[in-house]
Amino acid sequence: MERRTIVNDVELCGPEGLASFAWPEGTDYERAFLTPLMKDGARPHVANIETRMMLLRAGSIVMPVTINDREYDNSYVCSPYTAVISYPLEELGKLNSRALRGALKSLIHVMSPLVRGGGINRVVSVNNWLLSTNLYPAWNGGHLDRLTELLVAQFPDKAIMFRSLNRATNDELYQAFAKAGYVLAPSRQVYLFDGVRPDYLRRPNTRWDQKLLKNSPYTEVNHDGLTENDDAEIVRLYDLLYLKKYSYHNPQFTSRLVGLWRRERLLELFALRSPEGRLDGVVGCFSRNRVMTAPMVGYDTMLPQKLGLYRMLMAIVLREAARQNMTLNLSSGAAGFKRLRGGEPHIEYSAIFYAHLPWQRRAIWRTLSLLLTQIGARVLKKYEL
Repeated sequence: MERRTIVNDVELCGPEGLASFAWPEGTDYERAFLTPLMKDGARPHVANIETRMMLLRAGSIVMPVTINDREYDNSYVCSPYTAVISYPLEELGKLNSRALRGALKSLIHVMSPLVRGGGINRVVSVNNWLLSTNLYPAWNGGHLDRLTELLVAQFPDKAIMFRSLNRATNDELYQAFAKAGYVLAPSRQVYLFDGVRPDYLRRPNTRWDQKLLKNSPYTEVNHDGLTENDDAEIVRLYDLLYLKKYSYHNPQFTSRLVGLWRRERLLELFALRSPEGRLDGVVGCFSRNRVMTAPMVGYDTMLPQKLGLYRMLMAIVLREAARQNMTLNLSSGAAGFKRLRGGEPHIEYSAIFYAHLPWQRRAIWRTLSLLLTQIGARVLKKYEL
């Protein structure tokens, strides 16, 4: 693999070519976020990710790229196997139909060796920020054909994937992928809030949450009020919620990455400090192209639920989306909570290009896409997951 490959204003750059990479004007954010990950690798920043990272420039747009082969223990953000096999097996307990749980469990166990044998983790993931939700730059799919040709030429044995697409915030891009021969496979259901016209702030539950935040004995700490001494505690609070309560397949962020986010203000962090001085809750907002998401949320799950720590953290995020006039993508999970506060459900898709692969591997991807469309999306909608 060459350090840099440039074809028709599309450039692919590995860590070895980083020193000569010409960052386009207006990509200071990408440079600050991605340069440490390129230089030092993903593992020091996200403990359960093993991947090779590169940069892809399409005209004036720069996106991170991850390249994988097997790595079946990786977080789902880099491992399609984890996303469609390991993680769903854990999630089956949320279904209230015993018969459906049994049927889906059997189907997943049947599919597991097939997708492994089909090399599902041999994939190049574009615009992969190693976060649960990858937000897109102001890109309408320009250079997509040339971009795809370059990636296929460089990685002829790998599928090309773009995660985190939905028809509400990425419709033009969604259509560009479909036109370019990508298959759009459902992945999960996410919840969006319109911060430009924030009617959700008038919902009873949202108003109660804002009132709780205002009257709480906790002190709200903004980004500038956090220091290096808080980095490890922020990770601990995230781990308590997203790893220990939910799943260890979620990205396992390290203090090194949180420190980078805090110093460079790559995520805007907010925290709740108790009267005794403890940091009991934290949320981090990631924003791109007028869309916001919150990939970093954590609180002390051992404290009484009546304190309302999660409610207050979500109140901060909902308030910030309205204040900054952004669409808020609150990702998946806690569906009932989000619906009560005005979250609108939307199916999220992954765009996958596999037409260049051998027929056996194409058949596996085609079968998996069909199952996700015919079964997965229907289960997500019916059970409001």
